[in-house]
This record gives sequence, C-alpha cells and structure tokens, in this order.
Amino acid sequence: MRGQTKVVLTGTLPKQMYDDLTNKFPEVSFLMFESQEDADNELKSADVLFALGKGPSEDVIKDADNLKWLMTISAGVDQLPLGALQKRGVKVTNAKGVHEVQMGEYAMHAMLDYARSAKKTVQYQTEGLWQKPDMMELYGKHVLFLGTGAIAKAIVHRATAFGMTCSGVNTSGKQVTEFQDVAMFNKVGRLLSKADFVINLLPLTENTTYLIDQDFFAQMKSSAVFINLGRGKTVVEEDLVSAVNNQSIAHAYLDVFHEEPLPKEHPFWQHERVRITPHLAGISEHYVERLLPIFIHNLHVFETGEGSWQNQVNINEGY
Repeated sequence: MRGQTKVVLTGTLPKQMYDDLTNKFPEVSFLMFESQEDADNELKSADVLFALGKGPSEDVIKDADNLKWLMTISAGVDQLPLGALQKRGVKVTNAKGVHEVQMGEYAMHAMLDYARSAKKTVQYQTEGLWQKPDMMELYGKHVLFLGTGAIAKAIVHRATAFGMTCSGVNTSGKQVTEFQDVAMFNKVGRLLSKADFVINLLPLTENTTYLIDQDFFAQMKSSAVFINLGRGKTVVEEDLVSAVNNQSIAHAYLDVFHEEPLPKEHPFWQHERVRITPHLAGISEHYVERLLPIFIHNLHVFETGEGSWQNQVNINEGY
C-alpha cells in the first residue's frame, strides 16, 4: 500500500485557494514554499511538484527519488530539464487552456493597435498636433497562425468576429474546423503570401528552434505584420531586424525574446517599426483560478487512478 502523498508547491497560492485544495485532499500532505530554491531539500522525498514559479534544476530532479509528477504553471515546457524528468519517468502536465482569454485579447490589441495607428495617435497628442494618421480596417484582412492549438483557436474566435479570414499551419497539415485553411509548415509559403498578419504561437522544440528566418520573412507581404506570442528562440532575431529595416515586412509586435529581460542595447527597443512588451501576454488576474482546477483534477487521478490526465506533456515532442 502506498504511503501518504507528499505534494510540494513552489510559489504562493492565495490562502482561500490553498485552503480549498487542502480540504479537498485531507489525506495528502501539502508543503508550500515561496521559491523553488526553498523547496529543493523537500523535493528529495516529494511525490508531486506543483511549480507555480520557476521550475526545478536538472540537479534537483536527479536527487528527487520519489518524484512521479510535475505540474508547471506555464504552457511551454522548454524551461524544464525534460531529459532528467524523462529519465526518472516523471509525468509532466502543463497549463494548456489557461492562456486563451488574455492572449486572445493581446493578439486583437496588437492588430488593432497597428490598424488604427495607435502609436502615431499618442505621438501626435504628446506633440500637441491635430493630425490624422493612416488607418485601416481589420475587416477582410487575412491572419495566418503558426500553430493551430487552443490559443490560436481563441484568437480565431475573436478575429472572425471582426470579419477576418483565418488560416493556420501545423506539423501535419490536418484541417482544423476553426480555420478556413490549414497547411503543413513546409508548405507555409502559399499562405504567407496572402497574410496581412502572421501570429507565431509555436512552442520551442528541436524542430522549431530558429525556424522563422530570413527565408520566412522574404515570403511575407511587405505590408504584413509579424506578431510573436510563442517562444523567442523560434525566431532568428537578426533576420527579423533586417526584415523590418529593409521593410520586407511592415511591423513587428513581440512579447518573447531570445534573452529575457531584453538587453538594453538591443535594436528592438528603439525601432520605430517594432513594438515590444516584456513577456506579459499570458498575464491575467484569473490565471491561478483557471490553473488550479486542472491540478485538482489530475491530483484526483493521481490519488485514485480513476479518470484520465489533463494536459499531459509528450516529452519527446516537447509540448
């Protein structure tokens, strides 16, 4: 018979949520720490890690003899020591489904910001100028999504309400109901040439690292806008800088980068055709309340063996 399950939480849950969790599972031992480093010693004997902040290092995982399941606060898992977790046979689940609302709103904000020349409008106000910048409608514009998962579908729902056409690319080229057209990534050119906005939502894997490069940008319309909400290292940043410098593309909205925080000397900071935000597209006041039910469901599966896991990560695929 298995002993009492020990769950380590790193980061802080609001008291009411923590109390609800412990009340639902009175037979489980919960230990909550403010940081991953504070929890490292306890992880050596933990069965479950709920990482509400930075994940564990490879060395910590190597010493975590009892660890069977890790739940991460993020949708991406490239920051985790996946090799060490796989070697130990640790199940990994992520926060898929938690980001759809806020990232859907961010994407629409970026497209509206560009279409309605918000940056110029603010500039004219600051300068005291009664001047009207160029404007365009989103209606009838074509959005191409790199990735056709849950976040892309959430954006499609909103973009469609604006009368936009939505297409996508994925690894299989399999058609997805929400999109009017889907292609494999190696056939992206036929969709790129039509797109007014390109939204990158790709995870970082061996296959997607630096996938978006000079050749990719060369296939975009010179009037098109690139929006990166996926992972910074899926893009060759030097090639993106060249693309906006040469006006091969019109503009870029970037929330993720190779190096974070973005170095102060990076050309993105002052570029007139680049808008940057500090990896905030996924932030929401409702984040943890959406995340916790996934953890509760999976903890029930872990404890009872009944039901199926939600958001289990395929470590080989990296998502």
